[in-house]
Amino acid sequence: MTLGLSRDPSSVPASASPAVARAALVSVALGSLMVALDVTALNVALPSIGYAFAVGIDRLQWIAGAYTLVFASLLLATGSASDRLGARGTFVTGLIVFMGASIACGGAPNVGALITARAAQGLGAAIMLPSSMALLAAAYPDTARRARAIALWGGISAVGLVAGPVVGGLLCELAGWRAIFYLNAPFCLVAIGAALRCGERRAEHARAFDPCGVALSAVALAAITFALIEAPVLGWRAPVIVTTLVVGVAAACALIAFERRVAEPMLPPQLFASPAFTASVGVAFLQTFAYFGTLFVLPVALQVQGGEPLAVGLRLAPMTIATGVAATLSGRLAEAFGPHLVMALGMLAGAVGALVSCLFGVAQGPFVLAALLLGMGGATLPLIVASALAAVPSQRAGIASGVVNAARQSGGVLGIACLGALMNNGRVDARLALLVIAVAFCGAAALSFARLYRPARAAGSAQT
Repeated sequence: MTLGLSRDPSSVPASASPAVARAALVSVALGSLMVALDVTALNVALPSIGYAFAVGIDRLQWIAGAYTLVFASLLLATGSASDRLGARGTFVTGLIVFMGASIACGGAPNVGALITARAAQGLGAAIMLPSSMALLAAAYPDTARRARAIALWGGISAVGLVAGPVVGGLLCELAGWRAIFYLNAPFCLVAIGAALRCGERRAEHARAFDPCGVALSAVALAAITFALIEAPVLGWRAPVIVTTLVVGVAAACALIAFERRVAEPMLPPQLFASPAFTASVGVAFLQTFAYFGTLFVLPVALQVQGGEPLAVGLRLAPMTIATGVAATLSGRLAEAFGPHLVMALGMLAGAVGALVSCLFGVAQGPFVLAALLLGMGGATLPLIVASALAAVPSQRAGIASGVVNAARQSGGVLGIACLGALMNNGRVDARLALLVIAVAFCGAAALSFARLYRPARAAGSAQT
């Protein structure tokens, strides 16, 4: 018995040459490195930007929020476009948009122009991310090699997250905050050159454009993301939040109903006929909820107890280093022990780390152990992405990546919003937030573990 969507062996693409595969990996890794560096370096630069433009925290929030809103709302549409138009061309287009928007950010004359340029950066990132995973899927059709490539991609992304605050701080001190955005340009040029060395594999069946699906998915994701960003500020009962959530849920329900009736839908319902893919989406949501929530809760909790920003960063170093190292090794570990087992154990490690911090507090000795375990929970992202891509045909890699990353973005924004609401008066609430993180990691581990034994059960029932 086979799980997921069936594949015709003749439709599986031939392996790319080693040089082409390396070029694909270099271009995709550089794209992810830029996005990770940009996000974390920007957090360090926000006070300098606020001083330069004489604006308050409400405007500064939207420098980050505009990017997140556009990025999250277009992931499904751009993933579908990647499958229809070709991964390489779509990815290069995303790089060009991201580079142009980065230059516009660096030259922004006022905060309004900066927010607009950040939204354009979000568009470029939304075009890049699903097509980058489709590019890797085409370059590494063998699932074991693909898992190792995605693991290396995840490790490089983690390095960007770790290095971002340091790089951002140095650039702000030496050259000013605008240099953070200008730094993207040379990375983009190298990534474009590497991507152009990759072959373009056209879809075997060019699907028709689905304008209603694109519009409904964008409205649903934009409305829900906006509500999650603004709810901690305006309150969950504010009329604009309630209205936006209702619009988002209604658009999502309309999308599901409409896509079932379209001959060639943007979001094929058959994707979710695969239990492995559906479970990967759920795991992606829970894992990102927990890990992004951790990245928010721990710095706040440590600073509430009197830690200086630099000292807080150093205390979190074990977690970020563990994330990078474990993510890089995850492909080989998955090949040796099975991806679902490694995913489940990594998520359980994150749950144990959160429980250790919850029980002993973030200022106690066991915090280093807790940080290491939490980093292992964060390192499971490459395995989640690889598992999702392995469960669908290669010609659906773009939209599959878009669905998984939309779940990740929703989980991350919801994690920060919900756990931030618990972080309003010190130690007791920090422990409650850490307990919620542990529960989310446990849920992701249980879902991964259930998938581990599903093939064995299916094979056993087939034999009987």
